[in-house]
Order: sequence, then C-alpha cells, then structure tokens
Amino acid sequence: MIILEGGLEQVNGFTYSALECGIRYTGRLDYCLIASELLCNAAGAFTTNMVSAAPVKLCRARVGGPVRGILINATNANACTGDQGFRTAEILTSDIARRLGVSPEAVLMASTGIIGRQLPLDKMMQAHPDLVAGLSRDGGRLIPRAIMTTDTIPKETCVSFQAAGREYRIAGTAKGSGMIAPNMATLLCFIVTDAPLRREDLAALFGKTIGTTLNAITIDGDMSTNDTALILSPRSDTPLAKKEDLAAFEEALRVVLTRLSEMLIDDGEGTTKRVRITVKNAKSDHDASRIARAVSQSLLVKTAFFGNDPNWGRIAAAAGYSGAEINERTLSVLFDDMPLLVNGAPVEFDREALVGIMKKNIFEVVVDIGLGTCGHSILTTDISFDYVRINAEYST
Repeated sequence: MIILEGGLEQVNGFTYSALECGIRYTGRLDYCLIASELLCNAAGAFTTNMVSAAPVKLCRARVGGPVRGILINATNANACTGDQGFRTAEILTSDIARRLGVSPEAVLMASTGIIGRQLPLDKMMQAHPDLVAGLSRDGGRLIPRAIMTTDTIPKETCVSFQAAGREYRIAGTAKGSGMIAPNMATLLCFIVTDAPLRREDLAALFGKTIGTTLNAITIDGDMSTNDTALILSPRSDTPLAKKEDLAAFEEALRVVLTRLSEMLIDDGEGTTKRVRITVKNAKSDHDASRIARAVSQSLLVKTAFFGNDPNWGRIAAAAGYSGAEINERTLSVLFDDMPLLVNGAPVEFDREALVGIMKKNIFEVVVDIGLGTCGHSILTTDISFDYVRINAEYST
C-alpha cells in the first residue's frame, strides 16, 4: 500500500465540479458535484440525531440503490426546514440526475452549514448547467475546499493498494471542525474507489472501519443534524470477492479514514492538541467505549489539556462517572508511558516531565481498568479560548 499525493482526482472513473453559488456568502466555493462514469454501489453512515437534515433523510432512502452522483452544498444545512426543505433536496437532485441521464434516485445529497434556513432553490438551480458542464477529473482538487465551513484547511488523502493482481485506489475528503462527537460519522466525508465491491461487502467494511476511525473522534461532544459519510464503488460483473482481496481493501480504507480522522482533530475549532484516550483491560467492549467517551468529552479534562495542567484526577473522575464497571483499586492512569495512578493509589512522578508531555501537540492518555481484556480508543482535543469565540460568532 502506498500513500499518494492529492486526493479524489487520483481515482479513475470519477469527475468533479465546484463553483461559487452564493448560497450564504459571496466569493467562496459552496456548491459541488461528484459524478461517477459508471453506476456505483454505495454505502453510508449517518447521524443518529433524531433531528436530521433533509439530505440525510434523502440519502437514507436512496443509498441502497445504484448511485451516479453526490450533490453537496456548504454554508446551509437544510436542517429543521420541514417538508419544503426535503422537497428542495428532491428538486435539486432530480435536476442533476436529469442532466447526468440517470433516474432521480441515483443522485445523493449532503449539506452543511447553519440550521433552520431554507436553501436558495432558484439560485442553486441556475448554477446547475455550469456545475455539470464543469465536471472534470482535476475538479477533484476543488471539492475539499468547497465543502468547508469553519474548517481552516482542506482535508484529503489517497492510497493505492494491490488486489486481484492489479492496482486500485481509494481517496477521500472530509470536512468538520466543530459539532464533532463519536457516534456515527460526525462530519461530512466522501470516499471514492475504483475497486469494485458487492454492495453488501462495501457496506460491511465501511461500517467496520468507521467504527474505529470517524466514529472514534470527538472535539466538542456535539452531534450534528447532518453527519454523513458516503463511499462509492463502481458496479461490476467481477467484483473483488476473495478474502485476501477484501482484506487488502479494508486495510487501505482504514488508512484513508484514519488519516482523515487525524486531520479533522488537528483542525478542530481553536484546538491546539490531539490526544488519544486509550482504555485498556475493561470488563466489556461497551464499558471500554463508555469510559473512553466520558474521558474524551469531559470539558474539565479538555481544558486541563489546553492549560498543560497535570490534573489527572479529572480523568479518574470521568472514568468513574462513565456508567461502566470500575473498581478504584484496579484503576491506573498513564500519560504516554508515565504512570500517575497505579491500582487506585497515586505514585510519585516528575511534574516537569509530565508538563513536557502535555505541551506536545500529540500525546496519549492510557486508562487501565484492570477488570478484563477489552479496550477502546478515541481521539480527542483540548478546548481553548478560540473555540468559544468561533462558536459565539458563528450565526452572526
């Protein structure tokens, strides 16, 4: 497997287009299209929020069928917009489908931005001729920028891998800097591959890899109404089906999703650190997940990270209130390889060295439960002054 320069444009069989539509602001890319040359199998993961956006509802209904394109807009979420918002999504995707020569159900949609405002339907429809006419492979370089909201940098990656005696590629892009919490996909993410897979294999492997990547990151503990992750794979009479070929695909997909997850964490709103919370030796997988989430989402823990404050007691407390089974006498906490709490009792440590660990941009906190063999890991961030400023000003 080889990590390649660039992103979506590196994969054969897909074209892309992006333009300035003026959906909410002027002078920025905010409307884009991903189109495949062949009909594709698709798989998706979506927000588990009971308040979900119109494009999420539309994708859930269509993702099981053949897919030819994904229509994406930024700056307006089309969430909490009622029947009118859903109808707008249907009209927009139907028009794109007509221009691509496929049925309306073959075009998916994703939106991101402010909640509670109707999309400017007429303005977006007027952009469609140029959006479709502008499709090109090099247009893939524009997609990561066109889907940004509060992101400060575009996020993309691509890998090549060998399967069935030939080279295939998987590329992806994602956006997200806030409203990032582990429980689904927590962002917008679009993956394309020239490797043909049966839909059931694609869905199974996508769900499996998301569980330990996009579904294991948190910035602020908030889940969006629009979280959507989609993958497209060309339909074929000879899909990859051998165990070793599917394993190679899974490994490559995991690398792509891991790299995107790290980019999302590193670009968190106002964040300065990427911290891996690793829970070991919990009694069950469920307990390990609950503990990792409690620690990774604790505002007290995250502010301690920001201030380089070696207050490891906040971590022990978060583990204790997680709802998982905990025995204080078997609980241990380490920063990188430095033990601070061992079997429920504090141990002497070099405070200056610990502060040095916390000053790094990337470090790990290990919470050893000592009750079993199960574990879980989540990437989290600190919370800074800038996070409050950015979100206090977002809708204005």
